[in-house]
Amino acid sequence: MTNCGAKRYCHNLDISAFILALAEYETAHSLSIELDGVNYAGSYRVMTGSVIVRYDNETRSAQYGANRPETVARWLLADLCRKCDSRKRKAGKR
Repeated sequence: MTNCGAKRYCHNLDISAFILALAEYETAHSLSIELDGVNYAGSYRVMTGSVIVRYDNETRSAQYGANRPETVARWLLADLCRKCDSRKRKAGKR
C-alpha cells in the first residue's frame, strides 16, 4: 500500500468510526426506576465509555468502566431524581 493509499485508508476509518459513534449517541434508551414507591422515567445514551442520563431537563454523565452502562444509568437516574425532588421540596417551603 502506498503512503497516499495508507492515508486514505486511515481517513476512511476515522470517518467510519465517527459515523458509528454518532449513530450510537443518537440512540436514546428509555429507563425507569422506583424510589420510595414512586416510579421515575428518564433516558440515557452510551458514548465512548460514558453514560449520559436525562431526566426533568437535567443531565448527568459518568464513565461506566467495568460496570454495565445500564447499571450506571440507573445510578445516575436515581441521583437526578433525588436532586429534583429535593429542589421541589425546597421550592414548596418558600
